[in-house]
Amino acid sequence: MARIGIIAAMFREVHPLVRNMQPLKYLPDPRVQLYQDKRAVIGYAGMGRERAIVAARAVLASGEINALVSVGWAGGLNPGAVAGKVAQPATVIDSVSGKRYPAGADGGTLVTVHLIADLEQKRRLGELYHGDYVDMEAAAVAECAREAGVPFSCLKAISDAHDARLPDMNRFNRNGQFSAWRFIAYIAVRPGLWRAVSDMSRASLDSRDAMCNRLEQWIGDGAPQSRLSVQAPSREVRS
Repeated sequence: MARIGIIAAMFREVHPLVRNMQPLKYLPDPRVQLYQDKRAVIGYAGMGRERAIVAARAVLASGEINALVSVGWAGGLNPGAVAGKVAQPATVIDSVSGKRYPAGADGGTLVTVHLIADLEQKRRLGELYHGDYVDMEAAAVAECAREAGVPFSCLKAISDAHDARLPDMNRFNRNGQFSAWRFIAYIAVRPGLWRAVSDMSRASLDSRDAMCNRLEQWIGDGAPQSRLSVQAPSREVRS
């Protein structure tokens, strides 16, 4: 039976989905965690392009997959990208290669970068690419889908607005894994950040839950033919 391959970066992004799925005991790569049921396979291996490729290839190797979906948290690049919303981009752009990938929806443009974008970087990305959202994995998943000859789609939970004033989140990235305890220790002694972090945490959970609900409904409706529409792979256009 063909299934949907869902690629995330972290367990927390897909927890509402995987709690009802079975973990795979024999993994093709020790960096990857895989969960499956009859309709879908979920994989995550950490943040960033290389980890996304590892997860996508492991999912594709798990059996017949008839579509890949990049899911997880993303940041906003303009006032319309409100924290707490769920976005279905029309286009994903790789900021390193300049490649563009159709994502099968009509919800704006997502830009994939190699580091977590801060306030100034968000401003530049929005201007340079006319982008709406930013993440670190979607373009890599799109490239894997193109190589495998399966449709690609993207569903993102917006965790932080374009003007959110947060600490440098890259300092908490340890080889693709977010160090929560380092982040908590850093925030604990900086009360000026408490409100911004609290707002981001609330928005992250709200948008994550909404994203997972939408995914669950889409898969149940017979993905990829319904609801969360996807396109067959097409030739990329360089910016």
